[in-house]
Amino acid sequence: MKKFLKITAAIVILLLLCYFGFFKYRQIQANKISIPVSTDALFKINVDELYKTIAVSYLKHPGQYSGADKRGIKERLTDLNTGLKIPANIYIYTLKGRAKNTFFSCFEIADSLAFNRFILKKLALIKKEAHFFQSADSTFCLLFNNRTVSLAFTLKKEPVKNILEEIQAQKNMVKISDSKFEQMASFSDHLSFQNEETLSKVNFTDGKIDFNSELMNRWIEPAAEPKHRILNPQSTVSMWLNGKFKPALSKKNAAGSLSLLSKDSFFRFYKDYVDFEWTNTITQVDTIVGYEYNDNFEQVEKKILQDRKIPSITINLNADDKAVNTYLKSLGALDQSTGKISSAMIPLYQFYFKGSNGTVQLSTVQSAKPDLKRASSDDFFYFKVDFKKLIKQTSIPLIADKLGTFSQLEIKAKSIEKDKIKLESELLFLNEDSNALIQLLNLFKNGFNSSLNFNSNVDIPVNK
Repeated sequence: MKKFLKITAAIVILLLLCYFGFFKYRQIQANKISIPVSTDALFKINVDELYKTIAVSYLKHPGQYSGADKRGIKERLTDLNTGLKIPANIYIYTLKGRAKNTFFSCFEIADSLAFNRFILKKLALIKKEAHFFQSADSTFCLLFNNRTVSLAFTLKKEPVKNILEEIQAQKNMVKISDSKFEQMASFSDHLSFQNEETLSKVNFTDGKIDFNSELMNRWIEPAAEPKHRILNPQSTVSMWLNGKFKPALSKKNAAGSLSLLSKDSFFRFYKDYVDFEWTNTITQVDTIVGYEYNDNFEQVEKKILQDRKIPSITINLNADDKAVNTYLKSLGALDQSTGKISSAMIPLYQFYFKGSNGTVQLSTVQSAKPDLKRASSDDFFYFKVDFKKLIKQTSIPLIADKLGTFSQLEIKAKSIEKDKIKLESELLFLNEDSNALIQLLNLFKNGFNSSLNFNSNVDIPVNK
């Protein structure tokens, strides 16, 4: 019995070594490819890591997957019978001097006959010249020989044949290991992207998408020691920002609108802090103005009080409260006795104004009181939305139908060096046992955009 167990263990270990050795070999081979010297942005899809992650998810939760979902990424691509050899990593790049939305890539051909059938029948491409094909709208182009195919996708419909020829001939190319994108070859992340200013990574695990990015910051000057108001962790939506907007951005976004929440008004009064919180749903009494005929058949105005369910929203910002008060009074938009703001300034919901000690509060709750207490944080920005509560508190079909797949979105941002920030975010799904990429693909396959066309009847009250 012991001998049998030893033999079994040795076989299992050998199989594991072969398994990981095979994937390691594929990674080494995939990272030997070359990219154009003029590459200014590189996108990497780690096919093998996606395959392994989904395979492990299936082994852990087989009941979560339909027959189609049980197949890994490689199997799905193979089922298309493209005739292409699918590498461990797929690299897509943009080039200097070309439109930012023109993308190039290159693949080895494993079966030339299958590849020819694929481009003619599945892709329905049109032959323009020998071995050069285009889509009917000229956005997709490919050039191939017996061994490789270089392809391009261009929304600008710019000429790309000469670039494809250079890629095909490996002209003006450099190995990734010798380029400025060298570090990307070692990334095990499912998706990664790098250009001159940004480095981003995305990973799909069971019930969660993780995204993080390091990027140049041209918009905000984060506070040296960020602080924020302690928000309710049970809020439907919450956000805070502790930093100053750079002058170029505030000038660029000046819109000249009279609305208090317009970009013009915001940048005029905002100093260095703002937070937003939607906690729950409250009942607000609105005055609906209508018209009816009296006994003399004259049309007269009639006011009706109506209860309406609205979000309990509170916005706090560091601002010159006296200047805001004066601004509202000069426009006749503020009821000094109640703090009520005219609907011309903030439409849709009734907001109330409070200001003191350099702090302004706008809230749909009249009894809300400004809270000046602050807590320290490493992050200068935070955003969270609870989709489960959002669906309960709204009646928009798109939200209920499609965003119901998700549970929560959380985004954080911190300053890591001068003019550079790090974003960290995670998107949680209600189903915690199925891989997030499979759930996302199913969501789009079932028609994510189908719910965009809907009729929404919204009664906007007139507040007097």
